[in-house]
Amino acid sequence: MDIFKPITLEDMALFTDVFKRIKPIASEFTFPYLYMWRKDYNFSYTIVEDYICLISRSNVYPPYSFCPIPVKGEDDEQKLKKAIRFIEEYFEEKGMSLRYARVSESCIDKLKAVYQDSVTIEPLPHTFDYVYNASDLINLSGKKFSKKRNHISKFMRLYGDYEYVPVTEENLDECMRILDMWADKNESDQTPENSERFACYQLFENWNRFTSLKGALIKVNGSFEAFTIGELLNPETALIHIEKANTDYHGLYALINRDFCRNEWSNVKYINREEDLGIAGLRKSKLSYNPAFMVKKFLVKVSH
Repeated sequence: MDIFKPITLEDMALFTDVFKRIKPIASEFTFPYLYMWRKDYNFSYTIVEDYICLISRSNVYPPYSFCPIPVKGEDDEQKLKKAIRFIEEYFEEKGMSLRYARVSESCIDKLKAVYQDSVTIEPLPHTFDYVYNASDLINLSGKKFSKKRNHISKFMRLYGDYEYVPVTEENLDECMRILDMWADKNESDQTPENSERFACYQLFENWNRFTSLKGALIKVNGSFEAFTIGELLNPETALIHIEKANTDYHGLYALINRDFCRNEWSNVKYINREEDLGIAGLRKSKLSYNPAFMVKKFLVKVSH
């Protein structure tokens, strides 16, 4: 019998409590993230010796494990070793090469302590999170943000007044409509469960359950044309999950990014805007906001 089980809504309290204890800096470690992407990555988990063993067996990427996550928030060396050995035996039993992926810098030493010289470590740049000073995204001050300010100024000249509206259950259908317009243009080659559309709909359909989420819509000329959704990742960092806008409106992306940070995240130090997935245009856009630092993640391969 396979002891690993799929992530379901019933697991929310467990993961949420654990993440509050470990105060993560990487974007993967919120329950809404794991739930929305559970089909794409085919996440499953079990608990061994007070450690969450979380693995991915998708149809797109080679199977991998996350570094075991301490349920109590602090590491116990002996229990960690037993959890790692359990993962090792599971991969061997299934005939899969043992790989740990999306491994943070702090976890590399934990794995090296167990495997010694039997590991090779490679950076995974497409998974690095872009983290910004919240004050930068709120104020867009200085020469380095002049282009962003110009985009917003042009938006105001072209379209005049706009309305900032928090996302509620009553206007989620507008978020869905904007998302569908984006997905129809950009995801024609995706299978349903591997699509961003499917992932985002998981948040929409469970909006009242995911009480940690905040969102905003922008209304232009009487019509909603952009939305964004995020949540608190740790006490000093907000995490932006989704940001979609009608590109027919010049500067709308810059506007909703600034206004969401101003209205919802003025009390945090950092904003994590997740990874670029190796997409050149996304990388260029995220770099243009001058990240304060990157959350680096690695692939750890184990050989015997």
